[in-house]
Amino acid sequence: MDEFTRALGFDPEKFAHDANRLFDRMSAAHREAGGITVRAESDDGRVAVDYATSSGVTRIDIDPRAMRMGSDELAETIVALIHRARHDAETRARERAAEHLDPANSLIADRRLLGDLTRDASRTLEENLRDATEMIERLRALIRP
Repeated sequence: MDEFTRALGFDPEKFAHDANRLFDRMSAAHREAGGITVRAESDDGRVAVDYATSSGVTRIDIDPRAMRMGSDELAETIVALIHRARHDAETRARERAAEHLDPANSLIADRRLLGDLTRDASRTLEENLRDATEMIERLRALIRP
C-alpha cells in the first residue's frame, strides 16, 4: 500500500474514511438545518414573518394596526421581512454545517492537493487517449490499402 500511496500522493484508505465521515456529517447537518426556523419582525412589531429552511415562509402575522399602512408599504415590509428571515435562517444553517465539518478531514484540508492530482490525472488520461487514437489511426492506415 505504501507504493500505491506514494504514487497517488495521498492515502486512499484515509481518503475513503474521510469521505464517509464527511458525508455522514453533511447528512447530519442537512437534517439539523431543516429544523431551523427564524422569525423576523418589523421595527414596530406589527408585522412578523416565520421562515423555515425546510419549507420557506411558514407564517405571516399582521397586527390590525399595520392595516393602516398603505398597501405598497405593507407589501414592501412583508417582502423585506421575508428576505431578512431567509438570510438569517441560511446563515444559521451554514453555521451549523460548519460545526459538523471537521477541518482536519483530508477532503477539506487537502482539497487543493486533490484538485491538482485530479487535474494531473485528467491530463495524463487525455494524453493516453490521444496517443491511443493516433495508434488506431496508424493501424487503420496499415490495414486499408
